[in-house]
Amino acid sequence: MLFICSIFAGKKTSMEANESLQLSLRFKEMLASDLSHAFAEYLPSGMIEEKASLLKPKSRNCVFTPTNVILTMLLTAIQEDKSLQSGLNLFKTVFESNSHLIFQEEADQLNAEKIKDSQLPVKVGRPKKYKSQLPKSYRNPLSDSTAGYSTARKNLDVSIFEDVFKYSADFGDLDKERWHGMLTYIGDGTYFQLQDTEDIKSEYVVKNQEDSYPQALLQVLIRQGTGQVSQFALGSRDVSELFLVIPMIRNMEENSLLLADDLYNTYYHFCLVLAQKCHIIVPGKRERNYKVVRQINANDQIVEISKTSRPDYVSTEEWKNLPKSILMRRITYTYPTKNGEEEAVLYTTLLDKNIRDTEIIVKYAMRWDIEISIRETKTLMDINVLRSKSREMMTKELLITLTAYNMVRKKIAESADAVGFPPQDNIFQKFPPFSRPILLDKRGRVFYKWSPGRLGYANGKDKLSTDSASKWKKKTLSAKNKTREISKI
Repeated sequence: MLFICSIFAGKKTSMEANESLQLSLRFKEMLASDLSHAFAEYLPSGMIEEKASLLKPKSRNCVFTPTNVILTMLLTAIQEDKSLQSGLNLFKTVFESNSHLIFQEEADQLNAEKIKDSQLPVKVGRPKKYKSQLPKSYRNPLSDSTAGYSTARKNLDVSIFEDVFKYSADFGDLDKERWHGMLTYIGDGTYFQLQDTEDIKSEYVVKNQEDSYPQALLQVLIRQGTGQVSQFALGSRDVSELFLVIPMIRNMEENSLLLADDLYNTYYHFCLVLAQKCHIIVPGKRERNYKVVRQINANDQIVEISKTSRPDYVSTEEWKNLPKSILMRRITYTYPTKNGEEEAVLYTTLLDKNIRDTEIIVKYAMRWDIEISIRETKTLMDINVLRSKSREMMTKELLITLTAYNMVRKKIAESADAVGFPPQDNIFQKFPPFSRPILLDKRGRVFYKWSPGRLGYANGKDKLSTDSASKWKKKTLSAKNKTREISKI
């Protein structure tokens, strides 16, 4: 239930308090609906308002409610311009449009009530006042200053953003794809740039490069099939992916499968996955000592792998409690390249011989879609550079961006589920209106280079039409001028 502002009822006011309350509530619902667009059905508004009231029970803001703030941030996350002013402008447009409608509705009710009362006998006493009972915050135009919106964003506890993200990662019945009864996750990491502030540099400065912009490592586990980011972790440039992924593996559902790259080919991570009663498939690009225990076929073996040296990110006590050796499955295969054929090796904890080696090879080959997902979450969602200037707001910005990504993914999954087959085209880029390239100059500033595109042909003829040629020429000159201006920076 959306937070409802208090309505102050006078002794001889025109409208009953419950009527005014209904209008206030309707305004809230209209505002939330227009702000959210496709996000409405995916946002746990009740949970947001309830938690916000528990954390700050005396906090009341009739305009920037917790739900409205999060909806505005979600809407801003899928825009090209992600500035505070852009977010405020989006909210202001929707707010003022709806406030005009709701006040017109109230005016019509007041006028109808006045006409009705004029037909009744005149009563002794103070004359009835036909005044608006809606909050003043609804009547006054919103300021163009971002101060109120900025403060509302800061005042929202980060745990609310975390809960909204977790909610967005749950696809319910849409998340029904299984491989031999297992949920499949694909893991990878990517770097992005942060703002050059003291607060952010205190944790995310790049070692031996103090003059460069701070950078962070984003580690994600993505659900293969539906494509949502199920878990993520954030660390500095100097933190290893192998360390960041540890709590994420511990949060995986029992009997899940993780597809990862050669970096995860470590004894500790094999043991970690097995302790979680899950499985992993990784390539074996590095030489590894093993002892053959059983031969399934010429290219498929059950092998014993012994404990290696302790990595820095594992405590002595935890390392001591690991088994001295574990059984793994080692699969070799060849694949074609432009220079002929090359041999590859896979290691997996899947020892069930009923799962054929060819199935495991094909399953791992499908891991390539992590590259598309990472590109979508980073480039298409435009988080090559985070804009927030504090660590707390940076975390909120990232949570909102990944939440928006999951919501778009859910809409796509629903569309694909309705027609009974998965989309073969990479439709994520076509779904949101923000798939444009992002470029950085040497100082880390963002700019956009609009490409005029290829020469097109009119009506299938060999030559360009006059109009098409003229438009293309103007775009080309414009793009060249912008490039020249940027090169002078």
